[in-house]
Amino acid sequence: MTSTALISDLHLGGGSRADVLRRAPIRERLIEATADVDRLVLLGDVIELRDVPLGEALEAARPFFEDIGEAFAGREVIYVPGNHDHRMLGQWLERPEEPDADPATALDALVDTPHPAVDSIAGWLGDARFEVRYPGVWVREDVYATHGHYVDSHVTLPTIERLSVATVDRLGGKQTGRRATPRDYEEVHAPVYDLIFNLAQGGRSPTASKRNGKPPAMRIWELIGGASGRARTVRGRVLGSAVIPAALRGFEKAGFGSFNRDFSIGEIGRAGVEAMHVVVERLGIEADHVVFGHIHRRGALDADDGLSSSDPIWQRNGTTLHNTGNWTYVEGLLGRAVPQSPFWPGSMVLVPDEGPPELREILVDVDREVLAGRAGRG
Repeated sequence: MTSTALISDLHLGGGSRADVLRRAPIRERLIEATADVDRLVLLGDVIELRDVPLGEALEAARPFFEDIGEAFAGREVIYVPGNHDHRMLGQWLERPEEPDADPATALDALVDTPHPAVDSIAGWLGDARFEVRYPGVWVREDVYATHGHYVDSHVTLPTIERLSVATVDRLGGKQTGRRATPRDYEEVHAPVYDLIFNLAQGGRSPTASKRNGKPPAMRIWELIGGASGRARTVRGRVLGSAVIPAALRGFEKAGFGSFNRDFSIGEIGRAGVEAMHVVVERLGIEADHVVFGHIHRRGALDADDGLSSSDPIWQRNGTTLHNTGNWTYVEGLLGRAVPQSPFWPGSMVLVPDEGPPELREILVDVDREVLAGRAGRG
């Protein structure tokens, strides 16, 4: 048996510079935490390809891969792309569909013809054994891991991805969110991801962070209340109480699905976990445990006791979900929270040889100024 560490949502090379692993001391903390594992799974959104051109993002990510390659020489590194680094699949998704393919195999396929940039990553990883798998990987017979971006078909929060996927459904005359296989999801999701990637290559991505700034969706969310839930300006109150609800009613009447009017921190996590349960059901993932990322909300946490309506429900129909969390310092999501915040960066899921996956928090003792890259300035 093999012990496996899983991390996701590094977003290396992002224009906002929120990616904490661009700093060598933080990379050292990760390497120390994974010194005794046999395998490292990079579970999606490893490189930020929706903010800046591909070459620029790769150069920013290079030190991470070189350090991991040195540390994992002779050990295994698996890359499972997500939505932000979906382009790493190259044209692999265009391959002919295999008739009578085993559904379990379709959930864990070797990407043997990825994007040429993957050759650069393999070179930086040196003597580490490296491969790309998609849309996920069977870590053990009872543990499956995937980035989790298929939740964008089902989540009730009106994110740009959710609205874009629903638009593709409507244009294709399909019922919103009706999926049964990875190919079903890719037929709708891949065009959205490709469009955003291509726009980023020309500096026009609708989701990109401004240099040292924030993505448009984050700026709107903070305007209507953000982590506090209380808008501080008249413009924010009007947006949150009138403009956005009216727009959502329009989307619902147009057949885009149902959307939540609760944009609180708690609901971001609850809705994401709920949508992941739907993905597990639709894909028929027969696993005792499913590990995912994407929503940046690590868990389950000790505080998730189910007593609050905003607590995610991590277990359903015999499957327990586990979220890896993220490696980005996004001050707006954290507010004034202490490291116990579900969105605090620097966590991983460890899957031991036997027993349930374990959440490991690596950066809880690191000062906010260090995570933000402000320590030592001036």
